[in-house]
Formats: sequence, structure tokens, C-alpha cells
Amino acid sequence: MAQRDRQQLYLAIRMSMRKDNSGFTMIEFAISNLATMVILGATFTLLNSIFAANAGMGEIMQTQQNIRVAMNTITRDITMAGTGLPNGGIAVPNGGPADALTRPGAGGTMATPNNTIAILAPGDGAGPTVNNIATDALTITQIDQQSPVWTVLSASTSGIQIDFVQNVRAGTMQLFSGDLLVLTNANGSALGCVTSVSMTTSRAFFADNDPMNINQPDAANGNIKSIANGDGTYPPTTAQRFNLVTYYINNDNAVHPRLMRALNAQAPQVIVDDIENLQFAFDLFDFQANSGNSNQATTTSPNQIRSVSVSLTGRSPSVMQRSNKYFRFSLVSKVNVRNSTFRNRYTGS
Repeated sequence: MAQRDRQQLYLAIRMSMRKDNSGFTMIEFAISNLATMVILGATFTLLNSIFAANAGMGEIMQTQQNIRVAMNTITRDITMAGTGLPNGGIAVPNGGPADALTRPGAGGTMATPNNTIAILAPGDGAGPTVNNIATDALTITQIDQQSPVWTVLSASTSGIQIDFVQNVRAGTMQLFSGDLLVLTNANGSALGCVTSVSMTTSRAFFADNDPMNINQPDAANGNIKSIANGDGTYPPTTAQRFNLVTYYINNDNAVHPRLMRALNAQAPQVIVDDIENLQFAFDLFDFQANSGNSNQATTTSPNQIRSVSVSLTGRSPSVMQRSNKYFRFSLVSKVNVRNSTFRNRYTGS
């Protein structure tokens, strides 16, 4: 090969090598960037969907858990309804200027058949209207199984002032304003709501106009003075804490309605947020007539209640990202009232 030909071949190879090492052109660079952006966009979209699904699943699980907690709390109290009540029942104020008892928390009045406290006091439509549905309330009665027993030393003729043997300002025997006591002696049983505790160590007061209308010292019957002797003295008398528990929905914050549990005259407690519906239905049986009815919305004979169907509906705290709607979950349970399933001992009804 001639010298000139070899030089031309060498130059051609050098030019080829320079072209191969020159990198991407602008078009190639733009195409590669576009492809990368498409891949990254798809990846981010997928990750966002995964994060949204995880967040939604978390809210779904939380809503379901909240409903189960609420149901367990209600059913536990219903199961224990009537626990510790004396066989003859507990009288409530009646006769003369007596007024109906006020339902704790939810307000309104409670049915007291035969002038005695009912094991369960239905409140059909007694709660607020949520999503155009009238919600229910239910009040449950029982002796506090953790309560100490107080011994009455003396009481005023009106029953407004009671001195106890124990120190009621300290320790496990301490009494608080709003406590509800059932006082029992040979003459029967009566309820009293503590309105204040004296600065002395043993005196408590049960004045008129308490939050639940329990005391009513001017009523003819069914108050504390009704279990006194004819001369105004009291036979040996003991006292235990008594619980009136009401479940209802509070809709003051319409965005987040709440299931409430009100105990006596104490401030109601929030059980679960975002509960939209609470409904009760009752299975009744009259032992005297040997007849019953099922799935009743309410009854004028609450001591015939043998079981309670509880229906709860809750929703997620916020709308789901995919559907832009709330997730809703409902749960229904039927609960036997243990202390009245086999025989009603409280009013003979």
C-alpha cells in the first residue's frame, strides 16, 4: 500500500474514533430525559397510590376497632344491669309534688314503672338526629360492685342531712358531690344524690334540685325520709354507691359526633368519636301473662326486658382519598340482661 494511502486510512480511523467518543447529541439527551421522567412519574404515581391505600386501610381498621370497643363497652354494662338491686326494688320519689327523674347526660325523663327504678330505661329517639335519623339513648342501673358500705349514724327527719360512722372526706370511704347512693334498712330502699360534703369528717347533704332530680325531699313517698320510722328516726341503715349509666350520641360537633357514657351526675365521658347512629331494640317477656314480644323499639314496662339488640354505625374521621367519601361500618349485637333473663324480681311485672 502506498504511503499516501496509509496516511488517508489512518486519518479516517482517527476521525471515526473522534465521532464515537463525542457523547450524546441533544436529541438523544432529550429523549433519554423524557424516558426517565416518564418512568419516575409512573413510579411516583404508584407510590402515591400505595401510600393512599395504606392510609385508607389504617382509617378503615381504626373505624372498625372503634365500633368494636364501643359495642364491648355498652354490652358489658347491659349484661350487668340490675346487679345488686334489692329484691323489692328501689323506690323513687312519687306522690304529692314529685317529678320524674332526669336521665343522666342525654337529658329528658326516665320511665319508673310502679314508682321504682327500672333495670333499663329505654330512650327511643331521645338522642340527637344525625343524618336525618333520630338516635336512641339507654340508661342502665346497677349497684357499684366496687363500692364500700357506709353505715348511717343519724339522719335528719327530712333526709337532707346524713351523718355516717365513717370519715367521708378521706380514703376509700370518701364521698363526692354527684355520687348516687342507695340507702337500705328494714323499711325499704331509697336513692339519694350527694349534693355536698360537709367540712366535718362524716356529714353529707342530699338537698333538693340535684342534677337527676333524685332527692325531692318534699315528695310524699320514695325519698330518703320515706325509709324512716314513724317517729322520724331511722332503723340501722347502710349505703352503697349506685350507678345510673346512660349511653347516647353527642352531636354538638356535627363533623365528629361522639358516643358518650354519662355516669350519675358526673361529666359525661367520650367513648368513641365519629359514631353516627345508635339504636336499641328490646325482647320482652311477661312471666305473669306468659307472653312476649321481640324487637320492640321501646316499652312502657321496661322491667319485662330480657335482651337488648344494640346497633352502632360509625365512620372514618375523614373522607377516603380514592372515593372522596366516608368509610362507614355498622355492627349489631344482641345482649341478654343476665339479672332478668330467667325471672324478674324487681317489680313483679
